[in-house]
Amino acid sequence: TLFRSLVDAGCQVEQAQSVLEMWLEFTNDPEEARRIGAIMTLLQGVYEAIDRAQQEVSDLKFPHLKENRA
Repeated sequence: TLFRSLVDAGCQVEQAQSVLEMWLEFTNDPEEARRIGAIMTLLQGVYEAIDRAQQEVSDLKFPHLKENRA
């Protein structure tokens, strides 16, 4: 389902960010650090966008739950 795909994508983004942070911490090559930083910058905000999309899908599937949150 779409919701499950969004959950999986969110987990993958978090995992990628963790791996990149670890890689950046252990690299001694400034050029490699710059490239890792560039990739990390590209991922900024992706998890949050996925989270918002999950909420919107949930709101569409279960509108009564949205009303309870408001």
